[in-house]
Amino acid sequence: MTATSRMTRQSKLWLGAAGIVVVVVVAVVLLFGITSAPEFPSLYAQEAPTIEGSLAFVEYGPDDCVHVVDVATGELGEVYCDDWLHLEGWDSEGNLRIHSGNGREYVSVIDPATGEVLEWGEFVEGDIRPPPFPDALRARSKDGRATLVHDGSGGETTLIDVTGPRNYAFFEFGITADENYAWVCDSEDRILAVALDGSGGPWIVIEGVSQPVWK
Repeated sequence: MTATSRMTRQSKLWLGAAGIVVVVVVAVVLLFGITSAPEFPSLYAQEAPTIEGSLAFVEYGPDDCVHVVDVATGELGEVYCDDWLHLEGWDSEGNLRIHSGNGREYVSVIDPATGEVLEWGEFVEGDIRPPPFPDALRARSKDGRATLVHDGSGGETTLIDVTGPRNYAFFEFGITADENYAWVCDSEDRILAVALDGSGGPWIVIEGVSQPVWK
């Protein structure tokens, strides 16, 4: 075999490999798209409103930890850490119900201001109480388009309508206690807030959250 024929064969192999790479890249682009996630301003930027409330969420790590953010100020505090945490929500007294443990599971009621365990009990199957989604609010996601719609006394209002990558979606959502704002968690693990009357937002409250519950 001559040097020329060896180079020709090697070139064909490189071209074949390059062709496979191109096909794979095109397939990924077609499947997932190259659109980036939508961007929003921070709630704590100039001219953004002050929204009252407390937002609790879980940060996963060697120990799972519950954090609470004062939405009005953006001040963040770590409240409680344990293994295999599941944040159930706020109780009627303003405390947090937390389901934790692996194997032996239990439910704790935690004071969000001090982290003190106020109550503790063995977990009973079926005792998890997920926070309810408000009937007047609907989150929809399909092929990268995500919408948040409010059905109020004046009719239906689309609060958020955005497009991102095909896997972009909305998950948990709710309405603030004063009923002036809605909030939603997106697939980028961000909490977004928006005025219920459609007059402003969405704004990013915080990023990097899991299992958010707002009161």
